Amino acid sequence: MHRSGTIPLTYRTLCLPLLLWLGTGRAIAQGSHATLFEEWSFRQAGTIPWHPAQVPGEVHTDLLRNGLIPDPYRNFNADSVQWVEEKDWEYACIINADEALLHNEHVDLVFKGLDTFAEVWLNDSLLGKANNMFRTWEWPVRELLKPGVNRLKVVFRSAVREGQKLRKAYGINLPHDSDPSAVSPYVRKAAYQFGWDFAPRLVGCGIWQPVELRCWNGARLGSVKVEQHFTTDSIRLDVQVNTAGNASFTVHCSLDGVPIGRPVDAVPSASITVHYTLPRTASWWPNGSGRQPLHNLCVELRSPEGQLLDSTTHRIGYRSVELRQETDSIGRSFTFIINGKPIFMKGCNIVPPDMFPSRAGDSAWVALVAHMQRAHINMVRVWAGGIYPPEAFYNACDTAGILVWQDFMLANLVPAEGEFLDNITQEAKEQAARFALHPCAALLCGNNELNVAWSNWGWQDKYKLHGTDSARVIQSNRRLWKDVLGGIAAEAGVPYTWTSALSNWGNAAGLRSGDLHYWGVWHGDADFASFATNVGRFVSEYGFQSWPDSALLAKYINPDQLYLGSPAMQYRQRSYKTDKPTWEAIQRELGEHPRTLGEFIEASQAVQALAYEKAIQAHIKKQPWCMGTLFWQLNDCWPGPSWSLVDYGGNWKPGMFEAQQLFSR
Repeated sequence: MHRSGTIPLTYRTLCLPLLLWLGTGRAIAQGSHATLFEEWSFRQAGTIPWHPAQVPGEVHTDLLRNGLIPDPYRNFNADSVQWVEEKDWEYACIINADEALLHNEHVDLVFKGLDTFAEVWLNDSLLGKANNMFRTWEWPVRELLKPGVNRLKVVFRSAVREGQKLRKAYGINLPHDSDPSAVSPYVRKAAYQFGWDFAPRLVGCGIWQPVELRCWNGARLGSVKVEQHFTTDSIRLDVQVNTAGNASFTVHCSLDGVPIGRPVDAVPSASITVHYTLPRTASWWPNGSGRQPLHNLCVELRSPEGQLLDSTTHRIGYRSVELRQETDSIGRSFTFIINGKPIFMKGCNIVPPDMFPSRAGDSAWVALVAHMQRAHINMVRVWAGGIYPPEAFYNACDTAGILVWQDFMLANLVPAEGEFLDNITQEAKEQAARFALHPCAALLCGNNELNVAWSNWGWQDKYKLHGTDSARVIQSNRRLWKDVLGGIAAEAGVPYTWTSALSNWGNAAGLRSGDLHYWGVWHGDADFASFATNVGRFVSEYGFQSWPDSALLAKYINPDQLYLGSPAMQYRQRSYKTDKPTWEAIQRELGEHPRTLGEFIEASQAVQALAYEKAIQAHIKKQPWCMGTLFWQLNDCWPGPSWSLVDYGGNWKPGMFEAQQLFSR
C-alpha cells in the first residue's frame, strides 16, 4: 500500500543508545508515514553495554552481527545459543520531535510486528503491552511527544518464561509434540521457531516488522474491503471504506485513474460503501488458465475544501473463487471453481524462508513465487506453523497467477478462551482483511492437522487429557475453528475450510471426502506404489525427504564432519524417523547402496524425485475424483534435510524438475 506525503528522515549519532530524529520542512495535512528503521540499539535487560541493532530484525541476528553469538546455522551452534530464549531484551532509539511533526493533530506510533511479549515506553510513559507476533500494535503519542529529544524503548520479555506463566494459569497441559518447553500452545508466536521436524529450535524476540510514525489531521483511512458481484455482462464493485477521525470528509474512488461512483460525504469515524457497475471485462485467471490483468483501485479522503487528507491504492483483479464441497456418489468433493470453471490445482506448501523472518525479507518471499511460476504451479498453501507472508508475497502471487491457500497460524491446540480468544480474534480479523484484498486469495483454513490429531494421535493419553479437561480443550478449539474463524472468513468474503486435513490418511473415509494429507509414505513406511492407491479428493500434503547437495552443507558444517553418519549430519536431521526411510527407499526403489556422502545425497534426491513423480501422476490421472495436489514442501528455512524441492540455497532438486514437467501438461 502506498501513501504519499512521507516525512523525510535524517539521522545523528549522539550518546548511547544510538539516536534517530525526524525532520521536515513543512507541516502537511495529508496522512503521512515515517518509517523508523535505522540507528536503533539493544542490550540484554539488566546489563550495561548497548549494541547497534537493525530494525526490522531479531535478537539472534543482532547478536550475531555484533559477534556476541556464533552463527546458529553452523555445526552444533543452535544448541549453544539456547540461552537467548531465557533472557529479556531491550531496544531503544530517540525521536527528535520538531515543530513540523508536533504541528500535526494526530501522531500514532505503529509497530507492524513485535515478537512477542513487549512493553513499549515513550519517555517515562508506558504506552502499552503487546502479546502477539502476528498483530499490528499502535498507540497515539501526539500528547506524549515533547519538543526535541524523546526516548522510545521496547522491552521484550522471554517468550518461554511468559509462556510458562500462561500455561500455569490455564491449568491444562496442551499437546506440544515439537516443543520440549511445552509453552508454544500458549504463545502467539511462530510455532516452527520452537523446533519442528525440518527446523531447529531458535526462540527469539525483536521488532521484526517496520515501525512507523503515522501523522494525520482531521480524518484518515482505516480498512478497505472490495466485494465483486458478477452477472453475464457486468461486474458490480462494492468498495467499503472504514475511517477514523473527528472531521467531515468526502470519499473519492477511482479505477485505473478514472473516477468511479459518486463522491460520498461522510461524518467522522464512518463506514462508507461506494457502488460501481462496469461492463464484464477480462478476468483474472490462475497460472496456466489465462492472463492476470490487474487494476489500480485508489481511495481518497478529502476535506470539504478539497484538501487531500489520506489515500491508498490497491491492485485488484476481476475474478470469482468458490470452494465446492458437495456430497456426490464418491463422498464429498473438494474442488476450486474459478470464474465458474472447475480447475485442477497443481501446487505446493511453503514454510518461512528463514528461521529469522526479517533476515529473509521480501525478496526471499518473492523468489518463492518465481520458483512456483517457473514450475507451472497455480496454488500454494501457506502452512499454519510459520508466519503470515508480507504484502510483497501476495502481490507477487497476484501478478504470477498463484492462488493462495492461507492457513491461520494454528499448528497447536490453544487455550481458546477469554483474553487469548480475544487476542487471536483480533489477529485473524487483521490478517483476513489484508489477505482478502488480493485476487490470489483463494482459501482461509482454520488449522493444520489439529482435528485429525485429536482423533487419531493418542494425545488424550499422552498428555493426560480426559474428562472435563478433554471436553474443555476440544470444544473451545472447535468453536474457534468453526464459529469464530469461520465467521471472520465469511466477513472477509474468502472461502473457508475449518481444518486440514478433513480426514486422517489411515482410513478409507479420508480418500472419499474433503482434503487429505497422505503420509503413508514416510511416516507410515509404505512403499511408493501406495501413492496410486491412496488418492484423495484433494491431496494437500504428501512428500518424501532428501538432503541438499554437499556444496550447501559445506557452508555450515566443518569439513571433518562431512561424512556419512557423522555427529554433525545426525544433528542436522530433525525428523524422528531419522534417515531410515530414505535408506530403505534407496535400496527398495533404486536398488542402490551408497558408500559415500556424495552418493547418498545424490540417491536421496533421486528417490525423492521418484516419489513426487508417482504421487503427482496418480493425482492428475484420477481427475475428477481428485482435483488438487499440493506437495510438501517447496522450500527450507535452514540448510538441512527435509521434504523440500528447493533447498535453502535456492537450488532446485531433481524432484522440482519432475514436478515442473508434470505440471506443464
